[in-house]
Amino acid sequence: MSSLSGRTFSLCASLSLLLGAAGVRLGDAQEIKPAKLAANTPAAGPAKGAAQKIDLSKAINVNLPEARRDLEPASFATPDGKIGWVLRLPGNRPIATPAYADGMLFVGGGYGSHEFYAVDADTGKIIWKIQTGDDGPTAAVVADGRVAFNTESCTLIIVDERTGRVIWQEWLGDPLMSQPALDKGVLYMAHPAATGRTAKPTEFHPRPATPGGSHRLLAAELSTGRHIWEQEIAGDVITAPVVSDRTVYFTTFGGYSYALNAADGSVLWVKANAATSAPVIANGQLYETRKELAGEDTLEGLVRVDAKKGDARDKELIAKRKADYLRAGSGGGVALSAETVAVLDSSVGFAAPPAPAKLVEANGAVGVNSVVGAWAYQGSRAAVSKGQVLNAEGHTINAVRASDGKQSWQTEVLGARSAAGGQVFSPPAVGHDYLYLAGAAGYLVSIKQSDGSVGFSYAMKAPIVFQPALAEGNIYAGTADGRLICLKTGNQDADGWYAWGGNAEHNKVQ
Repeated sequence: MSSLSGRTFSLCASLSLLLGAAGVRLGDAQEIKPAKLAANTPAAGPAKGAAQKIDLSKAINVNLPEARRDLEPASFATPDGKIGWVLRLPGNRPIATPAYADGMLFVGGGYGSHEFYAVDADTGKIIWKIQTGDDGPTAAVVADGRVAFNTESCTLIIVDERTGRVIWQEWLGDPLMSQPALDKGVLYMAHPAATGRTAKPTEFHPRPATPGGSHRLLAAELSTGRHIWEQEIAGDVITAPVVSDRTVYFTTFGGYSYALNAADGSVLWVKANAATSAPVIANGQLYETRKELAGEDTLEGLVRVDAKKGDARDKELIAKRKADYLRAGSGGGVALSAETVAVLDSSVGFAAPPAPAKLVEANGAVGVNSVVGAWAYQGSRAAVSKGQVLNAEGHTINAVRASDGKQSWQTEVLGARSAAGGQVFSPPAVGHDYLYLAGAAGYLVSIKQSDGSVGFSYAMKAPIVFQPALAEGNIYAGTADGRLICLKTGNQDADGWYAWGGNAEHNKVQ
């Protein structure tokens, strides 16, 4: 941990007990010979537009093997013939979405960790690892042979993809609760407007949208770290900035949506609109989820927005549902128990919420009242594929036509062993024909995009906090108790979703 952060790291031994309860008693690793692998084989789907249900109590149980030692992959097989591996990272901490490039996975050791790894994507073997000076590596992005990530406390780090050699790093402020984005050799990253941090001589500050912003959005040259511009913004960014058509879009935890010119950081538009997730942009339209109150009910739904002007094209929220997970104090639907959240924040020195995190505001907007909760919060973020807007929202999975906002289908999730009004899944990873979802109760599910029917459904018995990645027919997911899972589906549909949001811009559109 950097001495500049003003925090002292102390790992709580009770963390492994709290998170370990989410798993099952597992046997020793064994060698598994590849078999003919089952592909996604859904039953006949419902009529177009019909509502249907998926019962997770009928999911296939998968017993993940217990590795003999940390950082040694162990093989497993599913009862229906798929294979995979699981890698236990030290510390039993929540693992963010791994990034895939050139046959390798890049993943941090979790919230509170000081490690970052490159892993062979086929075998799970460690290729290299580095120690970070600060704790809490986020999900990474990869471009031009460089891997970019930041620690929660408090540094942006760029390393060589092949060796792990640090190319450059910079302390930005404490805490950093979002992750970077990359586009055309430029890195974009949000950070607090911290005292004690001096601007670089090359840094350009365009006119802010509003005075007194608590945070900044930084644009820096990926290869050198040279600052290009910084823009004042209202607060920290939900998950990550999103880059499309030379514009940087993002949502802050206070419910503001922004569009900045990627070349100079000037504000194209900013809206106070109760947005609850990072946006996705396709064909001149922006899609995001928003919150609204109806009497005593808290609701969430999708909205279509003119990407150039920021004006909503829908008078009412689409696929609107009750969203108790957005109520103040609810935790925002993140797949971490209140006890685990307290242990994790305490372990990195947060006895009380730090002022720069603005958690009072985040709690009121999306129910997040802890640093680890904001670090892990992704909301009901949508994806766009084949002209449909798709997302997981509470206990439903939705498909909406991008052209007119009409609902194509909706699947209700049953048997999820989570409280009514909870958030079952993190945002979907998108293959060619299927969505791939993972969530709080440890389920890993594929859903056909055309009609919402189920391809497969597995009970991994380990809470999964972040969206999975897809590459070469494999699904990669990190668990809340420090494991990295690879499920080899045997179907090349599971490919092309190489980071959180699909790519380094966090805006993959199929």
